[in-house]
Amino acid sequence: MVKIRPAVRSDAAAIVSVRQEAIFSKASAHYAPGILDAWAASAMPDREARVELQIADPGFVVLVAETGEEIIGYAIATPARSELRAVYVKPNPIGRVGRALLEAIEQRAFNSGTEFLVCSASLSGEAFYKFNGYTEDHRGHYRMRNGDLMDCVFMRKKLAPPAPADKG
Repeated sequence: MVKIRPAVRSDAAAIVSVRQEAIFSKASAHYAPGILDAWAASAMPDREARVELQIADPGFVVLVAETGEEIIGYAIATPARSELRAVYVKPNPIGRVGRALLEAIEQRAFNSGTEFLVCSASLSGEAFYKFNGYTEDHRGHYRMRNGDLMDCVFMRKKLAPPAPADKG
């Protein structure tokens, strides 16, 4: 069973590890090895410290998915900017972890007043976002920290208010 919860600072190392595992396991069919290496390398050396700062910053929503004591996925959004910054899930036998994280972070964003979310989706994540209601704005490039350009799809989703609870 997967539990979605707000991240705490001590989750930062696990979040960085999940990101790297997800990149290499899910994106290799869409990107050349050099892009994968640069993308994953952007997790080091200061990524853990940056994640800790995001977790502590009230402008960010950082959620983790865990099973037992293991973090297997995470999501990050900045609702004030209407931005979905990340959804990463490492390989696992459970299924639907990314969808659960996405739904939870969208709900938090909507509850904070955001009416839509935008994201720059990797080519490997494009189908996931489309399946979950995101539409393509345009295709372009994301500039990685080392200056390389990575193909991506800029997407958006209008958020719906939560359904009223059944009182019957």
